[in-house]
Amino acid sequence: MSNLSNLVPLEALDRRAVLKQIALGAAAAGTVEMAEAQHVHEATAAEKAKGAYKVKEFTAAEFKTLGRLAQLIVPADDVSASALEAGAPEFIDLLSSQNAKLAEIFHGGLAWLDAEMNRRYEKSFVNATEKQQTEMLDALVAADKVERTRLTEEAGYRKSGRYNDFTNYTVARAGSLGPGVKFFDWCRRMTVDAFYTSPIGIKDIGFVGNGAYTKYETPQAAIDYAMKRSPFKA
Repeated sequence: MSNLSNLVPLEALDRRAVLKQIALGAAAAGTVEMAEAQHVHEATAAEKAKGAYKVKEFTAAEFKTLGRLAQLIVPADDVSASALEAGAPEFIDLLSSQNAKLAEIFHGGLAWLDAEMNRRYEKSFVNATEKQQTEMLDALVAADKVERTRLTEEAGYRKSGRYNDFTNYTVARAGSLGPGVKFFDWCRRMTVDAFYTSPIGIKDIGFVGNGAYTKYETPQAAIDYAMKRSPFKA
């Protein structure tokens, strides 16, 4: 029987275990806390220090699409760079490579996005114009709002005795955009997580931390600030 510790440095094994645990938590909660996210950024930074980052989970086309989405979700402004420069694509790629559920969400979502773009514009997402790209994302945000309203209203109907006989009826759904709505929600949350936990994002929101915390609850104000940068509001 081979001893893996003789083949792979212990530090590499420890880092891999940490990343797997972080990816598991991200897949369950849909978000990553500051202290955990910094481990991910450190891992990608260490790889970049040795050369270019090597994509682990996604195809070149998928990774390029993630990069464009990052630019649109948290664009550059007069203060700092975008989520692309903050390492969001690498962040998502590394975590997805450590968890099959995350990988499935992003593989499936990216495939759906290109299929829908081809249906609407006969172009993939990255090959579409910026206007077409933003139209697509705006449509997903609008459908998301419809779905949130539906869920809220349905919850109200169920609590009311007047609607006991209408269990098979529902209010308007997100329709054919439903799968895209779920994907874009994941993509926005993880892109914003990657941005505000990166050196670029931390500097942008004015957070000063020494990284010594074992657990750090990200201030809601920081999340709200990062999301204000995005033209696609929930």
